[in-house]
Amino acid sequence: TKLTDEDEDADADPPQVYALQFINHWKGISNDDKRNSFLLSSSDDFVHLWDVQKKDAAIDLVEVLSIRFTLVAHMGYGVSVSRVTDKGLNTESSLSCQAACDQQETDASRFGGERNPDNLVFVFDASYCEGNGLLGVALSDGSVRLVNGRGVCVSVLTLPGCQSHLTALAWDKSGNRLASCVATGHLILWATNVGTNDSYANPTCEAVLEGGHMIGRPLYGAKYIGMKGEEEKLVVSWGVDGRLCLWDSSSQGNISQPIRTLLSQDDYPVYAVDVATVPTAAAQPDIMWRVAVGGGRDGNFLGIPVFLHDVKNKKEPSDQTV
Repeated sequence: TKLTDEDEDADADPPQVYALQFINHWKGISNDDKRNSFLLSSSDDFVHLWDVQKKDAAIDLVEVLSIRFTLVAHMGYGVSVSRVTDKGLNTESSLSCQAACDQQETDASRFGGERNPDNLVFVFDASYCEGNGLLGVALSDGSVRLVNGRGVCVSVLTLPGCQSHLTALAWDKSGNRLASCVATGHLILWATNVGTNDSYANPTCEAVLEGGHMIGRPLYGAKYIGMKGEEEKLVVSWGVDGRLCLWDSSSQGNISQPIRTLLSQDDYPVYAVDVATVPTAAAQPDIMWRVAVGGGRDGNFLGIPVFLHDVKNKKEPSDQTV
């Protein structure tokens, strides 16, 4: 893939990539029933869509479009469609990339201080939901931007007084709920209330979850979970404090403690987690989920260790399932 001249800078630092996702059906680019399968990636203040093309034994990534994020006070809520290669979609945005750069350099707000001299709004996570056709992007300015398939920002999720950057986000399968992770150790649950034609969303904050993780230590991710074929009634969160916390996904208001702390290892920061539903078996009827946990500080040339944990359905004397 060939970069445009303006992006070819041998002295520039390599971009920071925090998001990758294969998308089976990106909605909004075409009006027909064709399924648009793309690879989503991020780099610094951009999100990119790539068409994966196989040529003989090689694979070529062809840019479809790129979306740039600037300060939310800018036109279009700081979201503009652009391109970073000579093959990307060439669109005339109401706020060009160069104009955004000029405007950002003169803005008094700076995220990251001296470590961010260009005052970029970094993309720390991005996730596309096929259930509602929206892309959710967690940003260093403390906001989540919801962007439809045409690259239009339809809503901005922020909490008053929250100046810390967001580290991750997660959709539930329906696209009606979203969880955002804050560097302060808080987990925020949202109801998205998306319109029928993805032209607007009216999100509401449902709950602020704290107390399970150490305050001031960043969370690295969250995931909605449930039994196979059932509603995702729980959400699990993890972070640098080495804790894996289980919460009620329908919580409302300020929640001071999780349902259960599944894992707590101060010397083992948790960077990535995935959860699989375990089919009921006669030999292990009480196992509900198998959880893969990656992290720690012992990484070497062999890689980062990954541990597998089983979550069991434990019956308390009151017959409540926890």
